[in-house]
Amino acid sequence: MNKKLAILGISITLNTYIYALDPQTQEALNNAFEIQKEVEKRELSGESPFNSGKLTMENKDSYVGNNISVSQSYQNPHYQNQAYAQGYPQEEISEEQILLMKQALRNKNLRAIQQKFLNKKYTGFENTLTIPYEENKTQKIRTRFTMATTLMFDADIASYILGDQSGFRVDEIPNLNNALSIKPLLIGIDTNLTIFTKDNKIHNFYLYSTDYKSKENPNLLVKITDDESLEIVKELREKEEKEFLIIKEGIAKIKVKRSEIDNNYKQKAKRENEWLLAEEIFSDDTFTYFKYDKKKNNKIPTIFAVIDKKDTPVETKVIGNYIIAETRNPKWTIWSGDSYVCVEKIQQNTTKESTYTLPNKVETRTIKQ
Repeated sequence: MNKKLAILGISITLNTYIYALDPQTQEALNNAFEIQKEVEKRELSGESPFNSGKLTMENKDSYVGNNISVSQSYQNPHYQNQAYAQGYPQEEISEEQILLMKQALRNKNLRAIQQKFLNKKYTGFENTLTIPYEENKTQKIRTRFTMATTLMFDADIASYILGDQSGFRVDEIPNLNNALSIKPLLIGIDTNLTIFTKDNKIHNFYLYSTDYKSKENPNLLVKITDDESLEIVKELREKEEKEFLIIKEGIAKIKVKRSEIDNNYKQKAKRENEWLLAEEIFSDDTFTYFKYDKKKNNKIPTIFAVIDKKDTPVETKVIGNYIIAETRNPKWTIWSGDSYVCVEKIQQNTTKESTYTLPNKVETRTIKQ
C-alpha cells in the first residue's frame, strides 16, 4: 500500500506544472489527487478505502476477524499496519516497476518548449546582453525558469548580496573569479542582486523570472563592460607579475615571491641521462621547484630528497610545467626509470659562482674575486 501511495505521490508532484499538460492528463492528475485525499481521510477515521461505509472496527475493542485490541494496535503502529495488511492483502510492487513508472513520468511530453528558440528568424545572439557599466544604475535582467543566466565582469568579483535566496540561486563558477551563475527556482518572481568587484565598483541588478510561455528572449549571457576596470585590472596584473612568479594550471595556482627565489643549484648527469636535466631549479622559503616542459617529457620524473646519503620520498605536486617538492633540501635526486640526475645546492662562500645553462646541460664555473 505504501509503495502504491508513493507512486501516486510521484504523479501528484506534477501538479505544480499542471498548466503544461493536456486536458486529459490534467483531469487524471486531479482525480489522483482527490483519491489520495480520500484515502488519507478514511485511514485516519478507520473507514475501509475499498468498501465505502463499512468500518474496519466492529467495536471499540477489536478489529474485524481478529482479536487484536484497539489500544494495542493504535499504540503500536506495527500492529496497526499488520492488521490492515491482513484484512486487505495488496500485490507487492517491485523496485523495477517503480523505476519504470518514474521514467514514464519524466518522458511525458510537457509541451514546455519556448518557441522563440525554434523560430526561423532566431540567430542565436538574442540571448546575449552586453551592458556598459554606469555608476548607480540598476540594470534589468530577464531570467527563465529551468535555465541559467551567466554574469561576466571585466574585474574579479569580491562579494555579492542576493535579495531572495529561496526564489533564486547564485553559484560561483570554478576557474572564473569574474563570473556568476543565476538560476530562478520559481516562476513570476523578482528580487535584486548587488555585486561588488575588486576594482571597487558596485553593480546593482533587478532580476525577474519568466517561463516557456514568455514571448521575450531570456538573458542567458550578460556581459558588463567597463574600460576603466580593464585598465585597473591590467595595472594590478602587471604589479603582481613584478612581485610574484605565478604558476597556474586550471584551478591550481601558486605565487612565488621573486625576492625569495634562490636558483643556486647545479645538476650532474651522465651523458646518456642528459635528457632528464631540469630546465630550471629554484626554491623559495618553503618549497623547491623543478621545471619540465610537459610537451617534451611525456613521463613526469620522480623527485627524492637525499638525506643521510639515501634517497627519501617527499610530497610533490605538479602545476603546469613545474614539479613542486613541498620541502627544501641541499641535495636531490631526479629519477625516471633507470635514469637519474643529481642536484646539489651551491653553498654561499667568499667566491662568487655563476651558473650557465646550456642545452641539456648545466655547467658551473668559479670566478675569483
